Amino acid sequence: RRYLFENPSKFDPRDYLKPAREAAKKVCIARFQAFGSAGQASKIKPIPLEKMAELYKSGKLAQIVK
Repeated sequence: RRYLFENPSKFDPRDYLKPAREAAKKVCIARFQAFGSAGQASKIKPIPLEKMAELYKSGKLAQIVK
């Protein structure tokens, strides 16, 4: 909103969404650091969709909602 107010002639989404993306990135970084998650991405190993479906179906992997 601020960008559109300050630059009424520019309505290209690439222009007015850039500050929003940067702000969202800063929020994510702050939360990763606050919750101790920063720098942990290398520990996450990708699992193929078929394997994930197999784990859910067998009951080895269960959704936990609190």
